[in-house]
Order: sequence, then structure tokens, then C-alpha cells
Amino acid sequence: MLSESQCKAIRLMFDKPDEDVAAEIEVSPDTISEWKQDPEFRQALSLAERAIKSTTARLASAAVLIAAMNLKAALRDNKDNKLALDTLKSSGAFELKLEDETQTLADVLREIAEKNG
Repeated sequence: MLSESQCKAIRLMFDKPDEDVAAEIEVSPDTISEWKQDPEFRQALSLAERAIKSTTARLASAAVLIAAMNLKAALRDNKDNKLALDTLKSSGAFELKLEDETQTLADVLREIAEKNG
């Protein structure tokens, strides 16, 4: 079972260099190095890393969704065609490979609009 210092070290290791972690929990940097060799410590560190990555992915997904909704509202409310065109360029819509070579830009734009409601 990990000590309180080891658990605190794991939490801090995602924000600070090992030397700063060692100073904050009042152990030597060598102690941190030794802990990193311990399978139980490495497993706990790995679990914490996975939890952080998972949380970060969820937060990023939510932020992307909010940004997309805000962009959609801005494009709907703003009749500035340049803004719409710049948004399409930024999205990579013009880099799409058309499945049907006879498709026009208007067809592509209509398709994108239909997919995005």
C-alpha cells in the first residue's frame, strides 16, 4: 500500500518536475527515483495518468461541442458570407475528395448544411 507521501507525489507529478515534488513532500529526489522503480507506485502512477487523459478527453470533447454550437449560431445569426466561407475553408471542407466528380460546390455546401442541421 502506498504511503500518504507517495500518493501526494503522484498527484503532484503531473504538474511539477520530480525535484519540485521531492522538495514539496520533503523527500530527496533519489527517493522519488526509487519510488518510480516500485511496481505498485508505477501502477498507481499509470492509473492516475489514464484517469487524467480520460478526463481531459471528455473536457476537450465538451469544449469542441460548445465551440461548434457557438459557431453554428454565429453563422446562422450573422449574414456575413465571408465568415461562412472562412469557416468552411478552416474546416477543410474544400479539401474533401468528392465521391461524385460532377458534384458542384453548391451541392457540397448543401450537403454540409443538411448534415449539420
